[in-house]
Amino acid sequence: MTAKPMVAGTPVTIEYLERFPNFTSICASWTFGQWGCQSNGSYEQTRGEFEAATKNSMPLTLIAIENASSVGMVTSADRDFDGKPHLSPWLKSLFVHPFYREKRIATLLIERLEHEALCLGCKSLYLITEDARVLYEKSGWQATDYVQTPYGAAALMEKVLPKPPHLRTATPGRK
Repeated sequence: MTAKPMVAGTPVTIEYLERFPNFTSICASWTFGQWGCQSNGSYEQTRGEFEAATKNSMPLTLIAIENASSVGMVTSADRDFDGKPHLSPWLKSLFVHPFYREKRIATLLIERLEHEALCLGCKSLYLITEDARVLYEKSGWQATDYVQTPYGAAALMEKVLPKPPHLRTATPGRK
């Protein structure tokens, strides 16, 4: 998928952050402001994580772009929650700028990240959320546990990704 030129009035597109490194500081600012400043992180550490994002492995960050501006993001990474080190990979840092919420951008980011994870060979994804459980349930995620984070009680959620069509097998006795 190639990046499309952005013209005023165009719909939201979902792109790899790697292709638009000028949005790295925005992603780092959103993430650090929303989560990092409460968990003893640093802006520099957060920025470094986004600078390491690629399109062919994890971490992988996708950005939502509208009218040449970044309006949202989501990342997949090998680790996100220290309390469950055996689980991997994770959907993390889903953020949509407040001016662009209620426009299905979060859902588009989730769906595209699930697709990217499937292409990378992932069978499941995990996430932790304190307040967006309903959003993820609408996308087929299920709460499997409850945990405590620096921000409070949270749902541990999982999404089992569908097998790609070329790997699905027919049900015995059906044609």
